[in-house]
Amino acid sequence: MAMSAGRWLLNKFKDINRDRMKKHIDIIQKNSGKSRFAIRWDMMWNFLTRGTGYTDYFRCNFIELSNKEKDTFATAKKFYKLLAYLNNEEYLVVLNDKLIFNEIFKEYLKRDFINLRKSSAEDLKEFLKDKTTVFAKETHGEGGHGITKLKVADIKDVDALYKELIEKDQLLVEDAIIQHEDLNAINPYVVNSFRVITLMKDGKATMIANALRINQDDAEVIGCTNDLYFSIGADGKIDSNVVDDYGDVYDTHPMTGMKFKDVTIHGVKEAFDMCVEAHKRIPQVRYIGWDVAFSVNGPLLVEGNEYPGYGLVQHFKLKDKRTGHFKEIADVLGDEFYNIKL
Repeated sequence: MAMSAGRWLLNKFKDINRDRMKKHIDIIQKNSGKSRFAIRWDMMWNFLTRGTGYTDYFRCNFIELSNKEKDTFATAKKFYKLLAYLNNEEYLVVLNDKLIFNEIFKEYLKRDFINLRKSSAEDLKEFLKDKTTVFAKETHGEGGHGITKLKVADIKDVDALYKELIEKDQLLVEDAIIQHEDLNAINPYVVNSFRVITLMKDGKATMIANALRINQDDAEVIGCTNDLYFSIGADGKIDSNVVDDYGDVYDTHPMTGMKFKDVTIHGVKEAFDMCVEAHKRIPQVRYIGWDVAFSVNGPLLVEGNEYPGYGLVQHFKLKDKRTGHFKEIADVLGDEFYNIKL
């Protein structure tokens, strides 16, 4: 977290996807009836005063909110400062290095893995013997990047593969996760990512928000298309609208035709309890976004994030709320939250 909030904002401004921003403005104009000029001006003003990127502005429906309501929403600038306060930088390596993460949280992974940082080509050969599909991952990769899917039957030279993986810093090789049928019924083409956010206060971790992201199509990577997302109750039922990145609401999955009102995902409470329990191993990082998969062996940890995207859990269309993620955090932290300089 060495980068300043100002530099973070500058980088966000440079990385603007202008086509995507224009589409958001078009939708806001259609929904609000306000002119594009007024929207652009208000969007820029909120960016300068609150650090609100155009995606945050759209997802939080800032065009309709009062200043008091806006204060309850996380934005890039304020969220960055909040996590700098909550999360001890010396311990972030536990989440940022996948090899360290897997060693510390091994019992929650429910899958085999090998650490090439301390293993030989012969060790890799032994590891692959009873595997069908594995994934090679960069130790510090994020957002679905730096991951290679490998079919073991297609591997002709393990020595050459070992050398290639070392050169690419893909030092973590994991057995494939076999997704539970509850998720396959919605979309079987990818292991869908369930984000569970836990927050630590006085040594106690609390689950404060969740969102499951699922592909609309047959893409094998999650998070790289206009996905759908929704939150789930402990009973496994969807307890929000199902929305996409542009605020469209869905009753059925566009590819499989699965009706979302009929969805029940087993193991959600177990997933919540698992994340709360896992958080106790790293209390120095008080805010964590866990990525969970629902496998045939039950819910399991994929990774933990010290700077997780917050946009999924505060999209105004999810639950038609006029309050954001900061309210959920403040509800746990109490007066401590209001004493943080954001």
